[in-house]
Amino acid sequence: MTKYPSCAMMLAEVGMEYINNELCLGPLKKALLPLCANYMRPIYVYDLDFISQRYQAMKKALGSTRLFYAVKANPNVEILQHLKKLGAGADVVSLGEIKRVLESGFTVQDIVYSGVGKTRHEITEALKLGIYQINVESLPELERIGIIARELGKKASVVLRLNPDIDIKTHPYIATGLKDNKFGMELSLIPELIQCLQKHTGSIDLVGVSLHLGSMMMEFSGYQEALKTLKTIFVDLQKKFPTLKRFDFGGGVGIFYDRLDLELEESLLRDYAKITLDTLSDLNCELQSEPGRWVVGHCGVLITQVQYIKKTSAKTFVVVDSGMNHLIRPSLYEADHMIRPLVKKSESIKADIVGPICESADFFAKDRTLTSISEGDFVAVMDAGAYGYSMASIYNLQELPLEICI
Repeated sequence: MTKYPSCAMMLAEVGMEYINNELCLGPLKKALLPLCANYMRPIYVYDLDFISQRYQAMKKALGSTRLFYAVKANPNVEILQHLKKLGAGADVVSLGEIKRVLESGFTVQDIVYSGVGKTRHEITEALKLGIYQINVESLPELERIGIIARELGKKASVVLRLNPDIDIKTHPYIATGLKDNKFGMELSLIPELIQCLQKHTGSIDLVGVSLHLGSMMMEFSGYQEALKTLKTIFVDLQKKFPTLKRFDFGGGVGIFYDRLDLELEESLLRDYAKITLDTLSDLNCELQSEPGRWVVGHCGVLITQVQYIKKTSAKTFVVVDSGMNHLIRPSLYEADHMIRPLVKKSESIKADIVGPICESADFFAKDRTLTSISEGDFVAVMDAGAYGYSMASIYNLQELPLEICI
């Protein structure tokens, strides 16, 4: 049996630790430096044991809730196969993601199809496949689904994503529950949605309601308010539509990027779960969640090699061979990822860590203090398991990074 750290060791130390001055990842403390023996270009490394630990923690907290992993967070095939074995379903937002999860071993009954811009072709293919449910984002989409399902002789199982116009105090780019966001439908639209559903009774079954307020929730008062609002609507809709039997409360629980504190994150998860279950448990319906970042965020790192130490009169730049083309979160969201050398040294350096891309926004960190590094050394951008490779590009015709699961 593998021995885990003693109870005297904080959980915060389980995810990342230096052993003999080498950076190790995950609960089994896997050394990262050996992965660079034949280094060719930047590498995303994902620890599957770490993913198991995080998934099981969420499953335990949320009880019988059915978890549909948000594929957009990280669509790596090995990760998908691993999560399928753990019992996860898949929350997808495109036909491409549908194909990816089916290739990875998921069945059509494992798939929840979300997203605001589903094309006629995508809806047609989804209905032909007979996926578990389609989360509807607009009245025109509901109308389109009804028409296409009728033409195909199918009956679509749909969930209405409703927008309660509640602020969860997150970055504006990842807030999705306000009336000026493109996501979901305003509550004032419910009478028209009911009319549309009644018009298409032969081709649509209303099976649920859905809520998703955004990502990186660390405080849950707004979320609790939204649950109570949608619970009332759920009960009212169920009187008109007896097929209504699912409540999808989305995902969005946050993680810390500026430090590793798994103990506090699990405490926040328990608070989130208690609010959810206390509010919804008497509905006697299938509860659904769509976790992504919380499951895989900490479980991945981006390894990149130092090319130059460039000193100017203003500051020092550490130029590495990866950048915003591989991990855009610092540039797009001002995300504060920890950066750690794979080999720890005694001295320290203060610098901007920047990439090779011809943009001033191409940086991983500014005025960051870390242990001394030299040309040719490797550093790890931590907590890059979610929205890293999945948002990567070939801008400047740079190659995409490699991916390794350990």
